[in-house]
Amino acid sequence: MRRSTWLGLILLAALMGIGAVLWQRSGAKPPRALQETMPASQPARPTLAGRVQAQGEPVAAALVRIQGRSASTLTDDAGRFALARPRAIAGEFTLTASKAGYFIGGRSLSNETDANAIEIELKLLPEQDCARYAWVDPTPDQAARQNCGNCHQEIYDEWKLSAHAAAANNRRFANLYDGRDWQGRPERGWSLLAEHPHGAGVCTSCHAPSLEPNEPAFDDLRGLSGVAAQGVHCDLCHKIRNVSTEHLGLAHGRFALEWLRPEQGQVFFGPLDDVARGEDVYSPLQQSSRFCASCHEGVVFGVPVYTTYSEWFESPARQQGKQCQTCHMAPTGSLTNIAPGAGGVERDPRTLASHRLLPGGREAMLKKCLKLSIEGKDAAAGFEVSVELAARDVGHRVPTGFIDRHLALSAEAFDSEGQALDAVSGPRLPEAAGRSLAQRPGRLFARLLSEPDGRAPAPFWRAGVTFVDTRLAPERPEKSRWTFPPVTRRVRVQLWYRRFWPETVEAKSWPNDEILVLERELRLD
Repeated sequence: MRRSTWLGLILLAALMGIGAVLWQRSGAKPPRALQETMPASQPARPTLAGRVQAQGEPVAAALVRIQGRSASTLTDDAGRFALARPRAIAGEFTLTASKAGYFIGGRSLSNETDANAIEIELKLLPEQDCARYAWVDPTPDQAARQNCGNCHQEIYDEWKLSAHAAAANNRRFANLYDGRDWQGRPERGWSLLAEHPHGAGVCTSCHAPSLEPNEPAFDDLRGLSGVAAQGVHCDLCHKIRNVSTEHLGLAHGRFALEWLRPEQGQVFFGPLDDVARGEDVYSPLQQSSRFCASCHEGVVFGVPVYTTYSEWFESPARQQGKQCQTCHMAPTGSLTNIAPGAGGVERDPRTLASHRLLPGGREAMLKKCLKLSIEGKDAAAGFEVSVELAARDVGHRVPTGFIDRHLALSAEAFDSEGQALDAVSGPRLPEAAGRSLAQRPGRLFARLLSEPDGRAPAPFWRAGVTFVDTRLAPERPEKSRWTFPPVTRRVRVQLWYRRFWPETVEAKSWPNDEILVLERELRLD
């Protein structure tokens, strides 16, 4: 390159540098070309730096974050950290640190605090679980300052509407348990206590898991009282340190839970890693399906009564990284502070789980995951109807949960006068579908238990029951076909959801709460 060219480039660079300085002093925005070439003049963002320690020793790999913010960092082997201070932050704020085995620690800081020598002290968790611990009542009560609902009213209101809150006092569960009906009349239909009194504790282990096995009500829930009568309550879930899946389905409820109940003070395990009150512990387990396994997987009297966890384990949802909480504790978008006025901080509503378990209600969740389509065509034997039913974007079979839950698909045909037409061929609903649907063209999606003599349905606690599982598997459509007479002019397909068999509902005099989930019609011109 010629010497004159070098001199020209040097001169151009000098002029551009002078121009950048002049533009900066004037306060005006420099031209695009100058913006791209001039060096950055903004001062580096201030950092929050310091050390995390426990009993004078550094804590490596501790997660450090500003409370309520998304930015975080990990400490190095010497317990040191450096985190950029967000520009938007002003006034007082809390810097937190968390790690497994420790309570979450925190330091209250302000803009005047020396931000380069911050020390956060972590405290080790107690080593032993204290079985003498008195469970905290969830019910709001200003006379009992520790009650969960006093500070967490919105979360309490969500939980109160959930099946967890009703686990120990659900009226239908109680009727199956003790043999009474809806009006309290004894010896009406199935009764676990009458047939298997020594197996009653299996129910207690999930429906009232905070009750100790040596208490009289453990083998007869009719005497249940106190906090244990609140079912699956707040304090119970937030004391769980670990859930074992070693004997999956055979160790029920409380017997697969590892609690950490303190002898003094408090311990609360939760999904937030920056709650620094001195008694909170970050627990990733609470966002894992394993957290739900001990109560939602149960082989009772040799019968797989609850199989939701193993269904999830084999599902496409698990392969996609989805957990039970992904759907059943999905944020509502309205909750922004878990303890307003009681030390809670404003948070992104997408980070706060709902405690209702069935967002929008059971019917809404069923409608969301079930897809039904119908097609028809003329055939040699009459009018052929094809129906496809599928469970989409769901992490278990449908229906799941208690073994008696089922779906009944009904197909009906009508002529031009509106007269019902019977099917020429195709599957029919069994007698267990109840008098309103039995022997109609249709299909049952269920685990229908049968007694040794073939009678169905049967309760799960009767020895010798057998069944075939015809429920919908995730992402595996079920196709059905019926042929109706050639005079068919309208076909209606309905999908019903029932929590219990019609025979049980009738014997117990229960209100009918079946749900018409989907309905499709096909009309011929």
